[in-house]
Amino acid sequence: MKAARMVAMAVFLAGCAVVSPYDEVIDKGIVEFAEQFNTFVKNMADAGGKQEGTYEANTRTYNTLESKLDVLIARASAASDGKACKVEKKIYERLGRILQDSIPPELKSESTDPSGNADGCNARLLVLVKKQLETVREIHKTSDKCPSPTGQISCLRRATTATALKIANQSINAVSVVESAKKNLTREN
Repeated sequence: MKAARMVAMAVFLAGCAVVSPYDEVIDKGIVEFAEQFNTFVKNMADAGGKQEGTYEANTRTYNTLESKLDVLIARASAASDGKACKVEKKIYERLGRILQDSIPPELKSESTDPSGNADGCNARLLVLVKKQLETVREIHKTSDKCPSPTGQISCLRRATTATALKIANQSINAVSVVESAKKNLTREN
């Protein structure tokens, strides 16, 4: 299934990546963010019910992750030259057949702009990743509670982390695939 998703994303990129040059900063930045975010969320699941797993003990990590996304969003937005995301209808139809319900909503054909470019797609996807990070942060801060010797404390429960990673990694991986395809297209030209 993972290979099918990668093929589908490559098909998608054939229709939009030719407009935008490869951006090594975004490519490496999203990979670093993915590693840091995934490690952090998994560590929070392991630390549930312990003081080091509370929201209060991890605000600096959230701030660091958010700042990294802010830099990537600013870069992608500047590179998009104010243009929106572009997904051609025939590419979207192929993606739909391969990915079914796994296409990030920001890439769905009815939400794209024919004058857009791949950088516009990255900007939208990165904003989505930031919103997903904010949701995880809010759940950690206010919703999830774990038992501890001193009573209920804030935490991220395993079920929450599994869902959060699945949703966030969909958009994270899409940004990575977009940049990877742009890199390959740059080499071919």
